[in-house]
Amino acid sequence: MADEPTQRLAEGRRLLDGGDPGGAERVLAQLTGHPDPALSGEAWLLIGDARYRADDETGALAAWQAAARAGGPSAWVGWRNVARQLVREGELDRALAAYREADRRAPAGERPEIASRIAWLLKESGHDFAARREFNRSRGAYSTQPPVVTYAIIALCAAAFVADAVLTSGASLSGGLGPLGIGGAITWEAVAHGEWWRIVTSAFVHLGFLHIGMNMYVLYLYGPIAERLYGPVEYAAIYLLSAAGGSVLTILVDRQQAAVGASGAIFGIIGVLFVVGRRHHALLGPQARRVLAGMGGYIVFLLAFTFLVPGISWTGHVGGLAVGAILAFILPPTGVPTMAGMWRAPSGEQLQHALPVGVRAIVYGIVAGLLVVGTILATDGRVLGGLG
Repeated sequence: MADEPTQRLAEGRRLLDGGDPGGAERVLAQLTGHPDPALSGEAWLLIGDARYRADDETGALAAWQAAARAGGPSAWVGWRNVARQLVREGELDRALAAYREADRRAPAGERPEIASRIAWLLKESGHDFAARREFNRSRGAYSTQPPVVTYAIIALCAAAFVADAVLTSGASLSGGLGPLGIGGAITWEAVAHGEWWRIVTSAFVHLGFLHIGMNMYVLYLYGPIAERLYGPVEYAAIYLLSAAGGSVLTILVDRQQAAVGASGAIFGIIGVLFVVGRRHHALLGPQARRVLAGMGGYIVFLLAFTFLVPGISWTGHVGGLAVGAILAFILPPTGVPTMAGMWRAPSGEQLQHALPVGVRAIVYGIVAGLLVVGTILATDGRVLGGLG
């Protein structure tokens, strides 16, 4: 019969629920090789449950691993069950890897619970910053959708870094610049001769492993929060304008300075988080609120580090921070509700509405225009000649 596999699954569940795990496994065993991964995966899941109830934890783990490998809609449950069993066995690193596999495949509604499990394992392993990020995600600080813009930026920076290492036969790894770095760095002279793209490209090239490692780690921690708050399109605009703000201040203040790195744009993102937490009061979970509440002290620490450590472009950091803070001050986040947006008149009408898309686009355009004016002033108008 065409529905025999489905009937066999139902019979296996009935026997399992009736307290006959051995009978359930015998009924379900014939489905483990079924070509449909939905059926074979579900059969392996139930067999794992049957073995676990029969105190065969080793056999249960093997069955859940088979369910995970089978694919299909229940594969994420297999990975989750594998992770739980590995936790019971004290295999925390393997459990963490299994939970991450479950997270990749789970429906959106199941991911917060998995994120919480990942967070506890990270905390147990001493990875406090990464644990904080997962706690935030479990409580709604991050979208259920992956932060694609943040990941794309990290990928572009990594690709440029690797390409320079290849082009210089590894010489750039020790802190030098390869062809991409030299061609993308922000310098007054280059911009004055029309190479205006450096205002943005300088944020995608780095000096050595430590430089790119620190920048990408901070971006990985805080970028997804800002991307959730403003959405991928506006987040990308904020990131690029913050990067440009750092570059423009650099060529305005110090014509002799050359600078590279994403830190100006990252300072802009941190400025966004600080202002959103203080001015707009986004409605997030307690862990996420604590992250935003701690931004003030973090900014003080970063600025102290900027001015005390030689060789760091303070203009890039301050310029990026200023642009991000200004944008966040004017534009409330659109990806999460805010306290101001919750106020209503006695009639029930919402008192404060989100700024229309057109108005928000004008704000971004004005900031971009001001940066263009700053570039022209910094180069004595020469950039116009170079563009011509």
